[in-house]
Amino acid sequence: MINVMIMLDEVAARKGDFSFIDSTLANRSKNSVAKGVEAILNTQVVSGGKLTAWGQQHDSSSLKPASARIYEVPSLTAGESVTIVEFLKTRPANAKITASIKGAEDWFNKVKITGYKYERANGDSKIIADSKAAPIWARFYEMGTDKPIFIGRDGIVKYNLSEIDKERRGGYAWYGNWPSKL
Repeated sequence: MINVMIMLDEVAARKGDFSFIDSTLANRSKNSVAKGVEAILNTQVVSGGKLTAWGQQHDSSSLKPASARIYEVPSLTAGESVTIVEFLKTRPANAKITASIKGAEDWFNKVKITGYKYERANGDSKIIADSKAAPIWARFYEMGTDKPIFIGRDGIVKYNLSEIDKERRGGYAWYGNWPSKL
């Protein structure tokens, strides 16, 4: 969605390859971006009265985080939330956008994992204690508890990466440093 928003923003501004766009389409694109920003703000998950992050995907009716593939259950996700925050930082500041960015950044700080590094090799992955490692974040966090969660092809939530099958451990990026660029 964010890539579509970026493109529509370029169309609205008639930037680069979109310099030929007429004012009618530019205005429609500008209105679409405004509606998209509103949707982003409305889908940010509130937990304990605080703004947190977003799901990997959201239900189009309820706007709540939703499932996709069997190993993608409703949850908060660090990677996709970073791209949302980066996009929001390109918008003119207002109280809602500022609160949204601050809420997400506070949540990233709250859930960061220190003292461990994530390694992927030979079709597998694991988390290893390392006091000198830069912070990492889990791909998915359980809503309400903020615990990292891992799901294999059976769709059952586990709380340790080692508990899911090797094919899923090695075939998916379960940890990353996505928020470090914010």
